[in-house]
Amino acid sequence: MFKILNNKIMKTKISCALAFLAGAGLVFIGTRFMLSPEIAEAGYGIHFNEQGDFSFHYIKGIRDVFSGLLLCLLVLTGEKRALAIALLAGAIVPITDMLLVLSKSYNGAQQAMPHIIAIVICLVTGMILLLSKTPGKNTNKPQGFVKLINPGSQDIEFNILPDEETPWHYHTLFSETFEVLKGRLELGKNKEIFQLKENDMVTIRPHERHYYHNVSGEECLVKVTVSPANINFQHSLFIFKGLAKDGLSNASGIPKKLSDLALFIYLNNSVMPGLQKLAAPLFNYLAKTAIKKGRLDELIKKYCS
Repeated sequence: MFKILNNKIMKTKISCALAFLAGAGLVFIGTRFMLSPEIAEAGYGIHFNEQGDFSFHYIKGIRDVFSGLLLCLLVLTGEKRALAIALLAGAIVPITDMLLVLSKSYNGAQQAMPHIIAIVICLVTGMILLLSKTPGKNTNKPQGFVKLINPGSQDIEFNILPDEETPWHYHTLFSETFEVLKGRLELGKNKEIFQLKENDMVTIRPHERHYYHNVSGEECLVKVTVSPANINFQHSLFIFKGLAKDGLSNASGIPKKLSDLALFIYLNNSVMPGLQKLAAPLFNYLAKTAIKKGRLDELIKKYCS
């Protein structure tokens, strides 16, 4: 049963990764249409004499950039159902693109292939995400909690609820040592995936990529030791659990408001690797704006007192 569950989760993770890559690809294509319209036009598979007027290229470009950013943000915020709907509805775009390309006498299957691949990605990943089981409401579901054990060394005890997860990320300012006190936890570190059980420990050093995901179906209790101590990291966990307790996070524990997610990433000293870095400027801007508006002070006062 645990193996079947892991297979389903792996399919969901792969689908999310493909969706993120598709979004990043759209951002690239859209940017190319705005910066190099003639090259982008040839890559699309059509040719016409625009007589130096690239207005429609720019229109297509900015729409592709928007669509790509939307997909990436839905992945990063863990909104899997919304992502599935966006992918399935968005399939109409590559379908139309394919028909337009094939309507030209000078084109064939080779020119249509990129659009066919996009259709497959939208339909297959969209269906997998739409059919993936989402936890229903359960009044007996345990609530999140955080307990500061030792402020000096910043030993923090907290629970990780079923299906709660973080994306791949790394920290630059401190190391983390995870110790499982109860239950089981999947933890990724660089190229290794650990299935931790009670009393197991793993240390994550600065700049080491990692994530955690409770795939056990049961509550997991962990102790994390941060070295050197970091007050912002402490605040990030109290806010993270507080938002979830108040119903302001999704099933994976990710804050629903982008500004709250941006503040959590800022406080947590989390850096996203790979293509996820494309969203870093947006999250930096959202965090700075939220701080200026007093949202950070509000969250600290409410959840960290």
